[in-house]
Amino acid sequence: MADQIAYGRCPINGARWRFVLREPFAPYFPAAEFHDYAAFLDRRGMDLKTERRTRVVLLRRRAIVEEAEETRSFILKEYRYPLIPRIRTGLSISKAEQEFNSLLYLGCLGIQAAEPVAFGVERSRLGFVHSCFLVTCFVKNAVTLAHWSSERGHQEPYDTEQTHAILKQLGERFRRLHQTRFFLFTAKAKNILIQQGTAKPPEILFIDVPYARSLRWWPLARWAQCRDLGVFLGSFPPGATDTERTPFYDWYLPDPLGGPARILRWHVRWAIHSKQNKLPISAFVHRLKEAVRKKPNRRAATRTDR
Repeated sequence: MADQIAYGRCPINGARWRFVLREPFAPYFPAAEFHDYAAFLDRRGMDLKTERRTRVVLLRRRAIVEEAEETRSFILKEYRYPLIPRIRTGLSISKAEQEFNSLLYLGCLGIQAAEPVAFGVERSRLGFVHSCFLVTCFVKNAVTLAHWSSERGHQEPYDTEQTHAILKQLGERFRRLHQTRFFLFTAKAKNILIQQGTAKPPEILFIDVPYARSLRWWPLARWAQCRDLGVFLGSFPPGATDTERTPFYDWYLPDPLGGPARILRWHVRWAIHSKQNKLPISAFVHRLKEAVRKKPNRRAATRTDR
């Protein structure tokens, strides 16, 4: 993109890092302070999530913009790669850069998403990714669609005006995406924000799209289309019937990839049941994963009893 600037690209002890920052946000991340890759990762903020391979931090930055001091909040997301996962990253684009480019592309399509600010990657001399990071603008007064839905519980039926408005809005957006054969793969309700306020219909934004990409070959595009719709409709509204999903299909259909609507809806139902572990194979895999997760806990409990 024309508004991107690169502050750094440097070899250090055999490792190589680089980062790219969009020009409009340069005042918040001045080169004198953010002079290398580590300057981003060492920045203190509010930890929102810390896991073995992922860390999410809320940063508050001040800058002089048009002769006035402004404070803005940003989300820094770091991905770490242990040895085995690192091997799979050779000669491929980093997850952070892929997400950065995908968010920019969504903006070009006029589809609201978290605004990308910067990304960085650190690689070994052989080209394997050690870690990477993505910075996006923090979205105020927003909750995930999953949280919004769980707050209502069973107090409101699925045919409420607001739920219909959300389904219609997302039906139109998925149609626009799939017409260009661009697919998100992670569009579950917890990765979609609803901005709370007076806006009607409410503002909807996509976040967390590290695996989004274009697929031109029709069989792969069809598979990705069904996966996108299965992931979303399987998580919102939770437990809804095909009839209750009608507002979504009213705006999504006719099929942007071509073909009968009834065939697409059948494939999407299959994808929804797979994501909800209602098919024999997916249910078996789910039970197996749960057993593996619980096994260490049982051992720990046994040692404690002793």
